[in-house]
Amino acid sequence: MNKSFKNRYSAGNRGVFSGSGLETVCGVIDCKGERFGFIPTDGGDVFIPGNNLCGARHGDTVRAIITSDRPGRGGRRREGRVIDIVERNSGNIVATVVYRDNMYCAVPDDRHFGECLEIDSLGGASKHDKVIIKLNRTSRGDRAAVIAVLGRADEIGMDVKSVIVSHNLRTEFPKSVIDEANSFGDVVAKSEINAPYRCDFRDKIVFTIDGESSKDFDDAVSIERTESGYRLGVYIADVAEYVTEKSPLDNEALMRGTSVYLADRVIPMLPEQLSNGLCSLNEGEDRLVLAAIIELDANGNKLKAEVKEGVIRSTARLTYTGVQAILDGDEKLRAKFERVVPSLEIMRELAAKRVKIRKNRGAIDFDLTETEIEFDAVGHVVNIKKKPRLFSAQIIEEFMILANVSVAEKFKSIGKIPFVYRVHEKPSAEKIESLNDYLDATGSRLRMPMNPTPDQVASILDGAPDDIAAAVARVTLRAMAKADYQPINKGHFGLAEDFYCHFTSPIRRYPDLAIHRIITAYLRGGAKATYKYKDFVEIASTKSSKAERTAQDCERKVDDYKKAEYMSHRIGEIYTGIISSVTDFGFFVELPNTAEGLVRMGSLPPAAMFDAKRLCISCGRARYRLGDAVSVKVNKVEGDRIDFLLN
Repeated sequence: MNKSFKNRYSAGNRGVFSGSGLETVCGVIDCKGERFGFIPTDGGDVFIPGNNLCGARHGDTVRAIITSDRPGRGGRRREGRVIDIVERNSGNIVATVVYRDNMYCAVPDDRHFGECLEIDSLGGASKHDKVIIKLNRTSRGDRAAVIAVLGRADEIGMDVKSVIVSHNLRTEFPKSVIDEANSFGDVVAKSEINAPYRCDFRDKIVFTIDGESSKDFDDAVSIERTESGYRLGVYIADVAEYVTEKSPLDNEALMRGTSVYLADRVIPMLPEQLSNGLCSLNEGEDRLVLAAIIELDANGNKLKAEVKEGVIRSTARLTYTGVQAILDGDEKLRAKFERVVPSLEIMRELAAKRVKIRKNRGAIDFDLTETEIEFDAVGHVVNIKKKPRLFSAQIIEEFMILANVSVAEKFKSIGKIPFVYRVHEKPSAEKIESLNDYLDATGSRLRMPMNPTPDQVASILDGAPDDIAAAVARVTLRAMAKADYQPINKGHFGLAEDFYCHFTSPIRRYPDLAIHRIITAYLRGGAKATYKYKDFVEIASTKSSKAERTAQDCERKVDDYKKAEYMSHRIGEIYTGIISSVTDFGFFVELPNTAEGLVRMGSLPPAAMFDAKRLCISCGRARYRLGDAVSVKVNKVEGDRIDFLLN
């Protein structure tokens, strides 16, 4: 299925251990009710038969031994048995109450827990209620008991509420956290502005560029021409000045780990008093920052970089669409923002050079689209469409990547300073083998080396024939490892960078806040002042990686619900889409508006056969391959699932 680049590069919880002569794996199990499960590992999925689940349920972190390793359809098939449940899934199981065959049943939103479970205790719920259930294992299988009623299943916004509840997202801040946030007031203290360790950048033309609906601005930029080329300033909100170690604000931020951006709302990591107020780089207001000042030559190559504590006053609040219009020659906007137009022109020039440098270095660009969802006044979805990819957004992306690389490189070079790095490792050998099986099946003569470099991955994408380019990009993306946060620098494979961290978004990401704290300690007290964070970076990395995975799951699930809502009003309509995924139970088709639905194997003729290596379904003379265009009819929508029929 088509998911965004950042979602597919999220972290996984997996590992391989050895002991007592048996291979042991540990990870989060993906179950299909009580029938079977899979444990994802870097060496591929380990299949767990139902009788070997040993009490494990979907989402549990488990340890399992490998009981069988033999060839199977589409590659080797490893099987295992759960020997230890390391951590139970902490999420709630949300379901809808239905009445079938003279009994009340619960249909879980997440079908990994089962398709339909008989209810032992209704707990005051009625038919069509959305509820939280607990599972009771009996000799006849899992049965459900209702422990809370959320409301009617068809209420506006119940889909989002269900996702929030099922993932145990924290939506309210404790009073102690709100009180601490309020204690700082609305204005930056003069004593901090005038502190001797802060540089005053208020005389520079500094501005923010964000989306139209953004309310928290944690990054701003400036640019100047120099004798050697350019001086780029990337100014990041100094959140660590207010969110101090082990304070109520810090404890809450660590538990949340990240802001969660759902289709119709944001669940922030920090209270609004900070995220939209004192820490937000609002136009015309003095704000504390950590600044990455980067010197580049005339070709855009980095010469040196410094990190400084400072204070800025943003000249303007700009949007991506507005900046794009300015760069495209909109005279009214150019007149309105005449003070910043020269800077924007220079930024376009530098960003184009940085794009070229990154591409020449071999950085991978999958060019995947994101979805834009539009709502009416009461919350109904009125449109879904691909979000346009503007160069104005790429300008900021390039500058933020440059700042992240510069900061990671600088602090890695200092020595044994504890730090939180953003790590993206090479793809596993098994993933490469599966990718090559697919590439062989296309007849394209493309082949990925078993120990690829980023530029070799990029060459596969560039060399794919036009008719299969999108499909090759999808399969190649699935072969990539997942990025996460680690206290050890291992580089970023996808960006082709030896050093990388997340420095630029401390309002919404805890790892950024964590390294801001360490950077400040170093700037004020040297390397020794950072040693106390040795254990902290391990905790911050682990918790932040887990929070990121949860947030991405929620964002993806809500998007699926909203797309399904939109398509539910289009039953019977005909669309042409692209096959985005092929499985043994059918194939998924993505429409031009980004909605994705399933053509079920059962709706195809009985002769239909799934070919795992070629990622296609053969049906007589017809063959349905990844990347093929097909005509489909919207057949049914249920929850977040869309069913298509071939037209």
